[in-house]
Amino acid sequence: MMLKRSTLLFTLLLVFLAACKRDSLPKETRILNNWIWEGMNELYLWADYIPDLDPDIQPDPEEFFYRILYEEDRNSWITDDYDALVAWFQGVDLTTGMSARPGRIDNDRVISIVEYVTPGSPAAGAGIQRGDIIITIDGQTLNPDNYYDLYDQVTATFGFGDWNGSEVVSNGVSLELTAIELNQNPVIHREVISYGGHQVGYFVYTQFTNGGSDEWLDELKSVFEEFKTAGITDVVLDLRYNPGGSLDLAAYIAASLVPRTVMEDRDLFTRLVWNDLLNQYWQDEDLDEDGEPDGEDSPQLSVYLPQSDLNLDLTSAYFLTTGLTASASELLMTGLYPYMEVTQIGQTTYGKPYASITVDDWEEPKRHNWAMQPLVLKYTNAEGFTDFVQGIAPDYPVEDDLMNAKPFG
Repeated sequence: MMLKRSTLLFTLLLVFLAACKRDSLPKETRILNNWIWEGMNELYLWADYIPDLDPDIQPDPEEFFYRILYEEDRNSWITDDYDALVAWFQGVDLTTGMSARPGRIDNDRVISIVEYVTPGSPAAGAGIQRGDIIITIDGQTLNPDNYYDLYDQVTATFGFGDWNGSEVVSNGVSLELTAIELNQNPVIHREVISYGGHQVGYFVYTQFTNGGSDEWLDELKSVFEEFKTAGITDVVLDLRYNPGGSLDLAAYIAASLVPRTVMEDRDLFTRLVWNDLLNQYWQDEDLDEDGEPDGEDSPQLSVYLPQSDLNLDLTSAYFLTTGLTASASELLMTGLYPYMEVTQIGQTTYGKPYASITVDDWEEPKRHNWAMQPLVLKYTNAEGFTDFVQGIAPDYPVEDDLMNAKPFG
């Protein structure tokens, strides 16, 4: 009897403590936690694997979000600045326009090599070029502890060096740069190259974004218009520094590359696999023109090639890749596999056969400015290919050797 009474008291004590903890949470924290909990349970690709947690007793919303994630998920995230996230997806960021890759040259020293410079940016105006080596920021030698804090400053002075074949030494160049809010054109280089009787269209694409008002979609169309006018016979799409973006833009690029008959027939580009709840919802609730359920033809489940007036009617395409090539970049390549010869040159891609959506507060007026970016679907190509979480290996392996970087083209 005493044991039963003790167990009962212990249980009541736990309930009492949980209730106290729940009551002690600020209202804003409870709102955020329940928004996270409801959104993830409805939308998350791995909703069936969400652990049994009580959102009303979690003191840190950000930590709570990451506790929910499935063990294989390395790409979902949360932010307390929805507006900045939307701007970034549109290609707008506070930046010098210089994309640089850090790397250690010994245990205590870091250098950073410029991958590319966005046209019209402060870095471009200062004459910084691909392959330039940053060795100091604000006079400080770079190391693993100070690099990101120094590099992310709004205004900083960058000291540059050269590789002499055995070490990196200062070349005496020092440039002060101030980051600005920049609407970054993702087409950073394009040209038509005549080689061996071929007209090769080459362009470097750094993000699948159409901009805030379709200006970068128009830029993309101008690339294909130039290629079509030049009568190109081959295309090389440089995706080495492209982490992904819009699925619709990937479909548009594919439609502009494939044989014309494939585009005109509006063949399947990709299938989208959501969690069980949403898969069934899209099949039942999306209706065709006769008012009948679309089933697997729901536009939320099947994406077909759109029409493109700038279709190049090609039978092959070449892609340059690195470990930074991800998501929509990989979708574009794999989506083309059934319809044309795809040759991949460079390094194994990142390995992200998933897509995410931006989830902000669904109530009006909005209660907070947070946003989640959870993975909500897995994509396959028309042949069902999707298993490349370890990345897509190149047909022709080539290291992206920035220490000996060549200009684009």
